[in-house]
Amino acid sequence: MNYIPYIGSVVAVAFPVVLSILQFGSPGLTGLVLTGLMGAQVIVGNVVEPRITGTSLNLSPVIIVLALSVWGSIWGVTGMILSVPIMVMGMIVLAQFPRTKALAILMSQSGEIK
Repeated sequence: MNYIPYIGSVVAVAFPVVLSILQFGSPGLTGLVLTGLMGAQVIVGNVVEPRITGTSLNLSPVIIVLALSVWGSIWGVTGMILSVPIMVMGMIVLAQFPRTKALAILMSQSGEIK
């Protein structure tokens, strides 16, 4: 669910928190579950996954987060889902032309175009 920041985290955390309320009935313990799960979701969704995705696709994590923001604001959830493939295609196209190859290199994580 972390592929879509914020919305995915809320959906992924909502079910365990509701289950915690039903199972324990304690607001303090439910708050602890909510805090722990949200903390883990924020770290994984905003730090770990963009880095892993960027490494496997040779896209900079900054470009991935910016693409999620831009395409998400343009097309909403659909834009967030399509943002990484759009950026990969854009980098591939930019790498094919001598004038725009520098932009593709800036978008890449390693500074190399393969």
